[in-house]
Amino acid sequence: MERRSREKRKSQQKAWLGRRAKQATTIPMLKLRLLAQEAPSLVFKNIFHLLKTELLEAAFHRLDERKAVGIDGVSKEGYARELKANLKDLESRVQRGAYKPKAAKQLLIPKANGKMRSIAISALEDKIVQMAVAMILDTIYEPLFKDVSTGFRSKRGCRQAIQKIYHLLKRNYRPYVVDCDIQSFFDSIDHERLIEFLGHRISDHRMIRLIRRLLKTGVMTVEGQVNINSIGSPQGSVVSPLLANIYLHYVIDTWFEENKSNYDQQMVRYADDVVFCFKNAQAARSFLAALRERLEANHLKLNEEKTKIVKFQKDQAQSFDFLGFTFYWGKTRDKLRLLKAKTSAKKLRGAIAEFKLWIKTSRNRYRLKELWKQAAEKINGHYAYYGTTVNNKLGFYYFTCMKLLHKWLNRRSQKKSFSWPAFQQRLRDFPLPKPWGCRLLQLNQEVFHYAI
Repeated sequence: MERRSREKRKSQQKAWLGRRAKQATTIPMLKLRLLAQEAPSLVFKNIFHLLKTELLEAAFHRLDERKAVGIDGVSKEGYARELKANLKDLESRVQRGAYKPKAAKQLLIPKANGKMRSIAISALEDKIVQMAVAMILDTIYEPLFKDVSTGFRSKRGCRQAIQKIYHLLKRNYRPYVVDCDIQSFFDSIDHERLIEFLGHRISDHRMIRLIRRLLKTGVMTVEGQVNINSIGSPQGSVVSPLLANIYLHYVIDTWFEENKSNYDQQMVRYADDVVFCFKNAQAARSFLAALRERLEANHLKLNEEKTKIVKFQKDQAQSFDFLGFTFYWGKTRDKLRLLKAKTSAKKLRGAIAEFKLWIKTSRNRYRLKELWKQAAEKINGHYAYYGTTVNNKLGFYYFTCMKLLHKWLNRRSQKKSFSWPAFQQRLRDFPLPKPWGCRLLQLNQEVFHYAI
């Protein structure tokens, strides 16, 4: 018992140290943050010197050790054995201009539509440099980013985007929704245009040169051929989400705020997923034409098959999807119309299929106690994202997972493990998380009334 408690304390201490390391930053970075907040129009001329061992070490600790290794085969644990010496050598190469990124390893992931998504897995040292550059850029650009942007920003995320769009629509004041999809956005980012946007805030030519090198990093395909990246920012790169945010900050956010935004016309963006809300149909149609021209001028295109204008009024049986949620007008028990957001059918099928594949392949690899623990983690993870008070698909997900768990636990051997009453008794003895017992996001709270 004493040994078990000692091991538990060690694991808790290790987790605490890991969190502190990820939150750590350097004194020069704190000074840069204060300067960026006090002077939003300042152009930074000398920031390359920040890429020192101290910052590289902070970037190293922020990396996720669970991620796959690149073509160098070096893991975070292996690199940490001689961390100080490795980072000192990396700093020397970066500062001398001798650092050259290795080709990223391509990983193909199947998408729901049958196509494949290409993910670029960088070598560990490249991840460290990318993270350090991302930390600098994030410090500089965070004061500039608009409130309508919630993707890949600290203390913001999908839930904030869902809350914003819910409160923009729930009073039915802006019923015309322009649901946009940018075609192959990450693969279409124009390098020269991005460098031009970066020049509004950064004039340090050494930093710009390093960002160019990171953008043009080659990708080794599954066939072993290295393709030089002449356009786009590879998905999977640590710095890609931030560069994409900067690109769309100038292409969409700033342009919309300066030319289109008012009380009748609002928008919400999470990375390249963006929704616009309008009071009347004519304004929505004219805006869509203007947006198409704006994107084409910046080397981007709309996916015409997925882009549409939705007449999202209370008396219309229309819906649209945003960040895995389907927004629609439902009814209360008193037959009153209420805006609701449920898990989209595609995402729900995918989540159930993922749970089924897990229990099917893991049922004989772990003991029942460990399987129960992993099932609870997976169900809690689903609630953590989709758990809102107006999502009526959470119960369906829970009961479907219980049926799958019962089915595949009975196939661990030729002998049946649980009858249905025995399985119900185990659920009572060792309950798995239910949606009505979890802390769900209150979308209908009045938290954005001052802004909308």
